[in-house]
Amino acid sequence: MRESKPKKCMMPNCDKETFDKKSFFCREHTRVFESFMSTTKKVAVPVAASAALFVAKVIGGKKK
Repeated sequence: MRESKPKKCMMPNCDKETFDKKSFFCREHTRVFESFMSTTKKVAVPVAASAALFVAKVIGGKKK
């Protein structure tokens, strides 16, 4: 059988192994990444909604 090398975390200067074969980061950096994505989603949804409403207002205003 072929032996595979353990997969390393993709974060710079981190030599830890990943906890799963399909994951990209070690457990510590996975938590950091998930926290970042959670915060990003909380900010991005209202911003996208505001942009959509602004575009709808501009398009609706030009029909007069």
